[in-house]
Amino acid sequence: MTNASIPYPSDSNTELAFPFPALGGEDLQAYNTLVSTLYRCLHDNTGFQPFFDAFKHHFKALQGGILGLASNPQRMVYGWTFGYPEGFEEWYINSDLPERDEALTHYVKLPPRQFDSLLRADTSRSILDILSPESRAWVEEAGMVDSAGMLVTRETGTNVVFIANRHKEFGPYTSDELLQMNLLAPHIENAVALHLKLYETRSDNENLATALNHVKKPLIVFNALGNVAQANDAAQALMENSKSLSINDSERLQSSDSQITRKLQDAITTCIVLSHKGILSPQTVFTRRGQERIAVCLTPLIADSAENNGVLAELFSFDSSLEPDHDRLQALFHCTPTEAAVAALLAQGLSASDVAERKQISIHTARQHIKSLLAKNGYRKQTELVSMLVRALA
Repeated sequence: MTNASIPYPSDSNTELAFPFPALGGEDLQAYNTLVSTLYRCLHDNTGFQPFFDAFKHHFKALQGGILGLASNPQRMVYGWTFGYPEGFEEWYINSDLPERDEALTHYVKLPPRQFDSLLRADTSRSILDILSPESRAWVEEAGMVDSAGMLVTRETGTNVVFIANRHKEFGPYTSDELLQMNLLAPHIENAVALHLKLYETRSDNENLATALNHVKKPLIVFNALGNVAQANDAAQALMENSKSLSINDSERLQSSDSQITRKLQDAITTCIVLSHKGILSPQTVFTRRGQERIAVCLTPLIADSAENNGVLAELFSFDSSLEPDHDRLQALFHCTPTEAAVAALLAQGLSASDVAERKQISIHTARQHIKSLLAKNGYRKQTELVSMLVRALA
């Protein structure tokens, strides 16, 4: 994930001229290890992490991953990543950077199974020279010197890209390293295709539907590609009655408001990435239709096998014109009456700036109340607090 302006041809049918490499000795042994590790990932409950570890070790990669990118606009919709600092993926998914990420755009335009790098082994150039100003800060902080990537596969509306950034300690990727990556390319394509089939299987969906329908509250389960695996009867009824949420032909949850749809997709993608990291950090998105609000509380699902990871969505419908139970909030969240009033607004989907405007207080004061609520209840993030507030008032 970078944001570089690359002076390469954009014709997706242009083949890059790389000679066929010959490997021997340690390189051949390392190549065989990478291939065997890659295919073992199909039977391993840690997903692609063993392959990422082996790739990172052999190619001295800093960070990267396998990313599913929606097109028009270009957005990350699922992925398996390695090496990024905590919170980076969440920030990236919920920013506009994927749309302007010239490196990803370049890899998407490559022929499938063809690795390329930003510097193309040219040590006379610096990656900072081809980055936009908004990307230079984090690239310099990470110490990144180069990025390599390939288009794994191109499906209808979704491009799957492999990307691997490199630290300046090891210099740009060499021509020999790119040749070795290109030997791996068809194996990466095969493994990803097989992995995606595991996610798309619906063999257990009947059992899942039966289980969900035993729960009377509206629930939706997403697979690790961000598609709806099942929505129980209560969720179907709520969506039918509200008209503000629906499941489209691509099996994705959408809102009647395109901006809310984008927030939903970003939040679902964030939860998918977190599920692969074993992090149970919830996200909440609110839909609005008149006085009706639907809070979509999303929680990463972490299974024994990575292909069964996903996201659970709980839907809570409420009337925003009704005053929340402040006494209940005070009792459950150990807060003052003023903090309870702020908590009630957060539970209705208001941001810190919205709270400040509604309560006619400064944004600093609003944030202090939120920080106090977090500290008193042991939450690290506002998203965690909001999720629990919604459930408490449901």
